[in-house]
Amino acid sequence: MSGPDPEHLLQITDVHLRAAPGATLLGVDTWHSVAAVLDQALAERTPDAVIVTGDVSHDPEPDLYARFYGWLKGRFPGPLLVTPGNHDVAGNMGALLEVDRIELSGWQVIALDSHVDDEPGALVSPADFAALRQACTDAAPDHVLVATHHPPVTIGSPWLDRDRIQNGQELLEWLSGHSTVRVVVFGHAHQELSFTHRHLSLFGTPSTCIQFEPGSEQFSVDGQKPGYRWLTLHADGRVDTEVRRVEDYALHIDRSAFAPG
Repeated sequence: MSGPDPEHLLQITDVHLRAAPGATLLGVDTWHSVAAVLDQALAERTPDAVIVTGDVSHDPEPDLYARFYGWLKGRFPGPLLVTPGNHDVAGNMGALLEVDRIELSGWQVIALDSHVDDEPGALVSPADFAALRQACTDAAPDHVLVATHHPPVTIGSPWLDRDRIQNGQELLEWLSGHSTVRVVVFGHAHQELSFTHRHLSLFGTPSTCIQFEPGSEQFSVDGQKPGYRWLTLHADGRVDTEVRRVEDYALHIDRSAFAPG
């Protein structure tokens, strides 16, 4: 007898939406690039849930967040979970932050806030850590996927590693002590990444706009196309995952236009 059908989770991240009409990031129209990502992903399959792991906005204005929420729900009316990133202001995000946990068949997806308003660096506060512990305890016996913005580990790029979760080792030690916590997904690094910590799988996902050069000593952009990640969650705790890119997207990068931050 076959088991339950797996759940399909779509992760997008580092959208960096601009508020002013025609404004771009490094020459990229970020509204256009995220639309290309969603068009391709939703043509592949209908996900059981969508997660957005931070840096929704490059201009963190309440009207922009409301516009994005309405736009995204118009394309995918199903379960949506969003975490803030270092370019976001949580107090302005409104309906995007109304959900901090999604229940799927045999799985729970839990949001973890790693951002600090107006700071590029990351920290899981004592209150957020306590809430995570309680959420993981409450989730049993379901399997758990934790979604956050910043990497909890070093990724080999010094200029990005300085802004990883400061108490990431403590976080991973606690998570890996719970057999039902299977996966941590994150953004911020604008590239595809994969690590393990004991039984935990950790995945970083490309941005829906520009990508950073892997292993770079300082800020550097590469020419890879906008991307996203599919995660297939099986009832027995297995996870299959694939990063996809919008290869036919006309990406034109203006490196002179970027001020790192």
